[in-house]
Amino acid sequence: MAIAIGIVLATVGVLLLWYGQRFGRSVIQRAPLAGQPAEEPAMPEAVPGGALGPDALVFLFPERFVGTCDDAVAAPGRTGTAPLTQESIDLCDEAGRLVYAILVDQYQGSRLEFRLVERAPSMMQPFPQKSWELEMRRADALSSSPLLDCLNVAFTVIYQRRGLGAAEEDEQQLWVGLDELLEQVLKVARAEIGFWKRQGVYGDLCKYVEEALVAAGYMRELSRPTWLERLRGRELQVNRPAIEAHRSDADDLHRSLVEFRCTHGSEQTREMAEDLTSPSQEADSELATAPGPLDELPLDDALRLSIYEALHCLRQLEPSGGT
Repeated sequence: MAIAIGIVLATVGVLLLWYGQRFGRSVIQRAPLAGQPAEEPAMPEAVPGGALGPDALVFLFPERFVGTCDDAVAAPGRTGTAPLTQESIDLCDEAGRLVYAILVDQYQGSRLEFRLVERAPSMMQPFPQKSWELEMRRADALSSSPLLDCLNVAFTVIYQRRGLGAAEEDEQQLWVGLDELLEQVLKVARAEIGFWKRQGVYGDLCKYVEEALVAAGYMRELSRPTWLERLRGRELQVNRPAIEAHRSDADDLHRSLVEFRCTHGSEQTREMAEDLTSPSQEADSELATAPGPLDELPLDDALRLSIYEALHCLRQLEPSGGT
């Protein structure tokens, strides 16, 4: 019996030694030499065709629309990376600007309509709570982009819950609060994001756009053949020529958003209209309890404040809300 046990243990030891040598050899073979950068495989020369939506342009050129942040002061787990510059991006600011860009784009194209209506404060952070809310309705078919497709589904789901048919005769039932829409948009996006890839409200909206761009060929995931490399998380390689081909489109979007701010913003907003990188929460907080007719409130400020509040409230409802 003792001999049999000895033979089994010896066999197991030999197998472990053999697998250990193979693993070590694979790590050594794939590791770059000291002082030399790892060789990066070339991206395909083919350039993806077709137009990019406003959310994709904001994601690819965040230095124009979001700005950068300092890793030392950013909230843990809430930073992303600009694809071309590799600078750090605050996911809270990026998510807010992704939503802002698609809504303004569709409003300017007469596909969405906005209105402000009175409401009772919800007593959730951030404070002070607004005494009004922004509602939207589809005036025409929405354009196609990652988050706009989610928004289109969100409208359809909410209308079905309300029992609206093809005729949609009840005019008031067509208006939906931004909070309700963004909650549904997040559900649609998360249905296509693996559980282990989720990063919270802000990160998941950004991740959804990123995954769409990877699928379209603007970025690709580098292979991770070894177990050690897979532990470090995935790395994305950008298709720089394909992205740079849309820089003029990003310039057009920038001009369009600046025009909206100059037309519909407060005096303070118009003064800094050219700089789209200021965080959304810097929208005038006095709007939250502003007296007087709601149709006199600056729409741009009201929209940015509403987006920030809606996303912040959704974050508070998360199990680890508050970060």
